[in-house]
Amino acid sequence: MAVSAGFSTRIYGEIEGTPPYANSAGATAFSRVIAYNPSGIQSLPSGSVNIVPLPNGYKMPNGAYVYSVIQIPASGLNVHGTQLVTDASVATLATSRG
Repeated sequence: MAVSAGFSTRIYGEIEGTPPYANSAGATAFSRVIAYNPSGIQSLPSGSVNIVPLPNGYKMPNGAYVYSVIQIPASGLNVHGTQLVTDASVATLATSRG
């Protein structure tokens, strides 16, 4: 089966932090959260992203619950990549990627 060129999902915001995205009590925690209001559907490349689950989920400031982090590596002159959060599960995103 060939890998698709891209996939689409609803993005609820951007976060900063490192996996496993949890504090000492085991609750989901990020060092910074930027909520998108309204959220929108974005098309992302299949091959260059990493998807990380959030087992406990996380309630965004805009009220949405998110369950996965999509890590997009840095490109060009950017030092840091982008980390987007979505309400889709890792399994759903993996299926969408092909």
